[in-house]
Amino acid sequence: MNNFLSTPWEERFGWFWYGADVIYNWEEKDFLNAAKNFYDAGNTTAILFGTHFRFSYWAYWNEIEDTIAKITKAFHAYGIKVIEHHSTHLTYRIDSDVNKKSYLSSSFADNGFKDFLETSQANPILGGAHMDDFGQIDGSTGKIGLSSYIHTEGKDVHWVFKHYGGNAHCFNHPSFFKAYTEHLERIIQKANIDGIMNDDVQWFGGGNSCSCHYCRELFYQETGYHLPKPENWPSFYENYDDPAYIAWKRFKKKSSGDFHRKLDAFYKELDFHPLRPAYCAEVLPFDTTCYGFESASELWDYIFQECCGIIKYSYLCFAIEAVHRFALAKRKGVPSMALFYPATQDSTYAAWALSRSWGQLYTGTMHSNTLSDKPYRTFEKQHTALYNNPEKISDLAFYFSEMTRDYTSPNAPQKYMKPFMSYMEAAYVSGLLSDMVFPSDTIEELCKHQVIVVPSIIMVGDDELENLAQYVRRGGKLIIIGEFGTKKPDIQIRTANEAVSALGVSARIGKEMYNGTAQINYHGESYNFNKVTSNASITPNGAEPILVGENGEILGVTEKIEQGEVILLPCDIGDNDFQPAIWPQAKETDACASMLPSLRENGGKLLSLLVDYKHLSIGADKDVMGTLYRVKGDYVVHLVNTKDMLPEEDCKVLKTDKIEQFTEDAEKLGAFPVTINLPKENEVKEVELYSPEFVGEKTPDYKIDGEKLLINIPENLFAGYLLIDVVIKSDDNHD
Repeated sequence: MNNFLSTPWEERFGWFWYGADVIYNWEEKDFLNAAKNFYDAGNTTAILFGTHFRFSYWAYWNEIEDTIAKITKAFHAYGIKVIEHHSTHLTYRIDSDVNKKSYLSSSFADNGFKDFLETSQANPILGGAHMDDFGQIDGSTGKIGLSSYIHTEGKDVHWVFKHYGGNAHCFNHPSFFKAYTEHLERIIQKANIDGIMNDDVQWFGGGNSCSCHYCRELFYQETGYHLPKPENWPSFYENYDDPAYIAWKRFKKKSSGDFHRKLDAFYKELDFHPLRPAYCAEVLPFDTTCYGFESASELWDYIFQECCGIIKYSYLCFAIEAVHRFALAKRKGVPSMALFYPATQDSTYAAWALSRSWGQLYTGTMHSNTLSDKPYRTFEKQHTALYNNPEKISDLAFYFSEMTRDYTSPNAPQKYMKPFMSYMEAAYVSGLLSDMVFPSDTIEELCKHQVIVVPSIIMVGDDELENLAQYVRRGGKLIIIGEFGTKKPDIQIRTANEAVSALGVSARIGKEMYNGTAQINYHGESYNFNKVTSNASITPNGAEPILVGENGEILGVTEKIEQGEVILLPCDIGDNDFQPAIWPQAKETDACASMLPSLRENGGKLLSLLVDYKHLSIGADKDVMGTLYRVKGDYVVHLVNTKDMLPEEDCKVLKTDKIEQFTEDAEKLGAFPVTINLPKENEVKEVELYSPEFVGEKTPDYKIDGEKLLINIPENLFAGYLLIDVVIKSDDNHD
């Protein structure tokens, strides 16, 4: 069957789960039936999920390889691509009765395999060495470390220790690479797969891995530093003033990326050119495992986020991660995507609507046997042109620094990334259209954005300062919030005044504590903030004060520099509140109260006052979120109703809690206006409205007022999601 797609943005990913039952009991007709179901549901690509901790299934590799071949043959019969996906190196190792119980109940364990418990705990020779020899070595003990990691949770972004209860293998161990690639080669030769997703390329051991012989030797060769012995590890680990520790973290990041690049070379030697999607759950707050997701991003054909949380209560945290994935994917010229785990039909619809509004492809898993994505896949196919390679239109862009996140402090998630994420959330819920820029961006890329916001970015290179200075001189508005530029990439200290002077700012920053209310006055608008804290005083030296404390303290200034402007706010507005993702537990899960009022009254109000030009305005309930894109000349607006998706107070929640506006019998919204600011040269041909909630298109009333397009959304039209297509006369995009 012909399932040919003209662009990668037309792919529709589904997940196929398999285990011992499929491997030992399915016949050809069963595989074909599964493929037909995928095809009928509107999917074009299947990602496989089964026998995930692949090295725990070493004894069954032949059967697994043969099954992947059967799956691929059946799915290819329906024109569906197949991507093999597995954990590259994680294993489950039982070291206690508690661990055994946890293991046997885990979704990663499949006890349908004969003698699985015994074989998964064995120590076979693979790749010329015993499998236990592959283990990542914990530098604090000198022994194989558990597959544990540090994760952030909660509205205060605190650290939580998590583990998979097993071991992780070292990517620099030559026997591991040999064993792994031998398995991959057999899959490639047997199965004719279309892609491979090598998952979990990370350094575990709670951040202490790896210090094996191979890593120690390679680290010394590349950096000139020696890793300490276990007895000296405490003074080394998380010492961010030690250049050797910083070098080790950078070495690990490079090693995980190099492993992916070695796999790429291996594939090319086989004349195999696989699709290589990659995902990461969270990027913005931390990277404690030195994951190869970013360091090998040039290899990914699809860059996506794993939305590991209850969709209803976690959407806001997912939304800001989506800004990062979209921006990173654009730099690579590939689609971004969101992976959700919906538990109900309404959460499926909500997840799909959110991902499409963020400019991403959608994929959902965990429910393929009970729910159907078909209505949304059908809708996508009907409106392919409106989802094809969208170009984001933004009001501002956030300056994201991996170096600040990774190389500044053990408390970086709380000190620096929490405020960063808080301002991103505040912008989103305040109707500001956000994008992201990176230190590696060219001046031309930076200058695409009228406003760049730099919240709590402290590790900044001299080249970055020069690029930001050029951005300002060429007409950009740079908003600096909190501490800025006080560390160089070589971990040398730079004063705050040295950093802002490099931008051309004449104002001087002193040291003076402040905690109280403050008033901002900017371009004729004013607002009183109930709580502003600062460790810095400002001497304007010709800059214009815009944020003033109770007794006249100058807490923020603006300064014109050639064609542009720098707004300097070395303070905190409010408490930098943050709405976290809520990871579901076995039963009820604790969820924190909505931060929406605080986000809007503090960071949201600040950014709204400082951003002069807003491209999109929605006159509906403030919880109707909008995004705006340019797609082949058209302007495309996505509206998503997020009303009541966050609880009013701390409570217990379930992943099956209804998202009312996405249910089949949801109450439709009343009438409301949508305003889009359009350049003068764009002449509107027509406006059409679409949604999975009604058949065909609707034509709203609209009018042009100068550069403003005013669209009247009729009442009782939709409850959850609406797509607006503004067709421009100068482009013929709809044959």
